[in-house]
Amino acid sequence: MSAPEPSAPKLTDARLLALLWRELTPYRALLILGVVLYVPLTIVSVVQPLVIGFAIDDGYRGNNMGAVLQWAGVFMGLVVLRSLVEGGQGLLMQLLGQRAVRTLRTRLFAKLQRLPLAFFDTQPLGRLMTRVTNDTESVAELFSSGAVSLVGDILFLIGTVVMLFIVDVKLSLAALVVLPALVVGLQWFRRRAREAFSRVRTAVSALNATLQEQLSGMSIVQLFARLSTAEQRLERENIAYTSANKEAIFLDAGIYAFVDAASTIAVAITLTAASVLGVAGVTVDGALSIGVLVAFIDALGRFFMPIRELSNKTTMIQSALVAADRIVSLDTEPETILAPASPKPAVFAHALRFNDVSFRYGEGPPVLKGLTLTVKKGERVALVGHTGTGKSTVVKLVPRLYDVTGGQITIDDVDIRDMDPRALRRLTTAVPQETFLFQGTIQENLCFGAPDASVDRLMQAAKACCADDVIARHGGLEGRVNERGQNLSLGERQLLALTRALVADPPIVILDEATASVDRETERRLQKAQEELLAGRTAVIVAHRLSTIERCDRIVLMHDGRVLEEGTHAELMSHNGRYAALVELQRSSS
Repeated sequence: MSAPEPSAPKLTDARLLALLWRELTPYRALLILGVVLYVPLTIVSVVQPLVIGFAIDDGYRGNNMGAVLQWAGVFMGLVVLRSLVEGGQGLLMQLLGQRAVRTLRTRLFAKLQRLPLAFFDTQPLGRLMTRVTNDTESVAELFSSGAVSLVGDILFLIGTVVMLFIVDVKLSLAALVVLPALVVGLQWFRRRAREAFSRVRTAVSALNATLQEQLSGMSIVQLFARLSTAEQRLERENIAYTSANKEAIFLDAGIYAFVDAASTIAVAITLTAASVLGVAGVTVDGALSIGVLVAFIDALGRFFMPIRELSNKTTMIQSALVAADRIVSLDTEPETILAPASPKPAVFAHALRFNDVSFRYGEGPPVLKGLTLTVKKGERVALVGHTGTGKSTVVKLVPRLYDVTGGQITIDDVDIRDMDPRALRRLTTAVPQETFLFQGTIQENLCFGAPDASVDRLMQAAKACCADDVIARHGGLEGRVNERGQNLSLGERQLLALTRALVADPPIVILDEATASVDRETERRLQKAQEELLAGRTAVIVAHRLSTIERCDRIVLMHDGRVLEEGTHAELMSHNGRYAALVELQRSSS
């Protein structure tokens, strides 16, 4: 079961917008230009109803077609000008949004790379992918068509209100009587939308995490004929996501209907007020002209257009702010594997030592309990023992993928926590039990630990590790490697992983020997490749094969997180203890 989503203290909308504003620092010129362009857009939009009113009063009522054509030309000019400015402004905002999301995704990925492995132990991949893809996209939408256009809508509202009062003060006061109720209603919808979209984001994270897990384990699902069970599990998450969306959809539709109703009521009030004041040409001694009334109703309709847009944007903005809140919570995750302010040189000349080391994963039970062990330079040490004794944990602690919870690990008497982690990891290379190859070319995978390695160096390492024929069989160094190396056999992946480690050429090798069975020929080649990799280097090996164990200088039998027996193969066999029993068990099973 995964841990709950990382959560920082909930931030106010204003605080979130302030943090997002910092993200726009490189693109503020685009943002300011986009906002400035709203000024001519507002002026053009506000003037259009006045032009219609003048066309009616000066043209139609005066039976002057020349005036009608003149005002029609002005109106068309305003429409063309608005279209040009609106198109340019929209382009600027889309550029702003895409550049902002690119920067945000890159920064979030860099943040994920700096987080300790303990964080990834508790967070499903699908959830993290949602943060980096879906959530950043929502924030980009806030930049491109949310917060900035919100400024434009507010400018348009202010301009329209001014224009309404210029046209007729009494009609304006009558029509805007609905505003207090409108403001209260919009606030209620905003609060509910924030809560609803928070539930939607959580549900989509869970759905993505489940989908990613089921797809990754598809071979197991099919092998155990559990397709219906997998479908049911995904369907549960799908139903939860749909349920979470229902309220959001209801609010989205409800807020639009609410604003539309307010608009209709305002028009009805305006017509009622106009009937009281009287319209010239319709009632005797009417106080209003037809043109003024038409211009006012048109402007009133335009007044509610940005409010409708605001209502639509409210749901989008709330969704984006929820996404931003989740991004901030990830961005504030503590980076525990850090370089000290004044790191000590990472040099290995004498010995690697474990001094009374204890360790546990998160809040779990202790895995290592006072482990004390010395590995001298050039020495090959095998760690053996039953499953769960802490062998694989030891090899994760050496390159500081995790920090010890007690004691210390030193290299030449320098605590590895006093070294820069990047420099420390250049001293080591690891060949984990589960071989991981990246999608790309064979050359890109072999160069992963030494990006500047020449082709000759790669081929020499491949030949030494018996992987040259694997490379030739798959199209040479430019041959494609599918995701996780699925187009290669298990043995081929292991040979390429050993070659990759040899190319990196570190002084310390950490080898977690694969337990999976391979044919005898492949095993022989793997043994030869391991010998080439380990030659002349210090090695810590989690050993499973007796042939590997016997070739080590020293064997450490671990039990319950401690060193129980230590010595050469011959010495430990002569003691007739746990190691001897383990060897006999392996021989009998063979």
